[in-house]
Amino acid sequence: MYTDHHPDRGHRKRLRASPPAVAVHTSKPRVSARDYLKHRDTNDYSLAQPGYSTERDVPEEETAGTSGWMDLFTVSNLFGWLLAYKLIILATVIVGGLAAVAFLKFTPPRYTTYAELLVEPTDLNVVADDIFSQNAQRDSQLLAVESKLRLITSGNVLERVVTSLDLAKDPEFGGNRASDADRNALAALEKRIDARRDTRSFLVSLSVWSGNPDKSVEIAKKLIESFQDELGNAQVEGAGRAAKALVARIDDLKVEVEKAEAKVETFKRENGLRSSAGELASSTSATRVNSQVIDARARLILAQARHKDLTSNDPESRLNAASAQSETMTALLTQQSLIQQQIRSQSAVLGPRHPSLLALKPRADAIQSQIQAEIQRVVQASKAELEQAQGAYDRLNAELGTAQSVVFKESEAQLQLRQLEREAQAKASVYESYMNRASEAAQRQRIDATNVRVVTQPMPPIHRSYPPRGVIILAAGLMAGFIAGAGLAILFGLWRSLSPRRAG
Repeated sequence: MYTDHHPDRGHRKRLRASPPAVAVHTSKPRVSARDYLKHRDTNDYSLAQPGYSTERDVPEEETAGTSGWMDLFTVSNLFGWLLAYKLIILATVIVGGLAAVAFLKFTPPRYTTYAELLVEPTDLNVVADDIFSQNAQRDSQLLAVESKLRLITSGNVLERVVTSLDLAKDPEFGGNRASDADRNALAALEKRIDARRDTRSFLVSLSVWSGNPDKSVEIAKKLIESFQDELGNAQVEGAGRAAKALVARIDDLKVEVEKAEAKVETFKRENGLRSSAGELASSTSATRVNSQVIDARARLILAQARHKDLTSNDPESRLNAASAQSETMTALLTQQSLIQQQIRSQSAVLGPRHPSLLALKPRADAIQSQIQAEIQRVVQASKAELEQAQGAYDRLNAELGTAQSVVFKESEAQLQLRQLEREAQAKASVYESYMNRASEAAQRQRIDATNVRVVTQPMPPIHRSYPPRGVIILAAGLMAGFIAGAGLAILFGLWRSLSPRRAG
């Protein structure tokens, strides 16, 4: 008796070949099972069947078996199997139709509403020097739009929608369970929202679905409003953080400016440097004294010229200089000229010994004495003026030398003072710029510069978006049932056709 593990069991099965295999070897003697068992121990298969080759039987038998069941797939056999199992096909078609009806009845409908937003990559330019940078590069603009697009489905925006519409209590959004109602509503809402950007523009298509058309529109509008509010709040928070950081820095800068200015004043006091209108007092004093010296020198030169003319050896020059400086001298010279004219005229008419002519000579001598006295007085006055001008010039010149020496001594200290003043001025400039920037940031918090515009408002959908229409679902169910039934019919028909051959 042979078990399943006998080494010759498989070979014995090959010897029991099907009729097609016998037809191949009709010219050779056939080996019976008894002869095979008789010569099994000797392994002499050639005694049982001379000329038999086991290597040729395996491929011929397998080829015959494969071609046998493949030949069953003919048009007549297929139609025959379908007709034979038409009840199975009818049953699967009915099941498919019932499944389609059940799907339509128990599947919640979805109503999808759509909206379009124009999301500009840059904000509105409301101020000249905004704290938020505006990037003109296209790649950066695309990244900015993609970031804003991601913000539509962010947790903050969805949480605003859930809170505003109270979706945590809506059964459609998981409101039946008391625990984690808000989180369930957020998860359900996130699955019902889709936002995509057009590849060639900054238009964003937004779709929202729910079980009610009006609810879909309400959610979409609230989502757009929450998105715009979130963008505005992001700018407000950013401006607030900037203002807070600037104000915190302003206090430190104020202390630094006060220290720098105090250092400048201390240096001035220690070195005796006094300034007026941004200029040292010593330099101002030296400039003023220098101007006075120039004026004194001009007066000295003028006094020297007058005194020289008055002390000239030429009488005519002395008279002209005296008359130029004295009105009395001018009047005396005029009187002298008139008397001399009278003397000449009367002398020519009356003669030199006429009494009237003799009466004029004392008057002429008196005027001449007055002229000489006036000349002496003018010379003395000119000399006094010259001495005064010379003294003033010498005094101012000495004062100028002293002032210049002070300026020279303070030059090195002045250089250090200028360095300290520049440092104080630089810190003061930074302090003022920070103050202006902080004020701008505080004002920027009150300005909504977001550049998002709704170009297509969400409208209530007329038809449901899912599931499709009943005719399509029913046709799909019937078709699926027919395909399943036809497949079963073909399998059953093929199995029945192969069963007799296996039995033979």
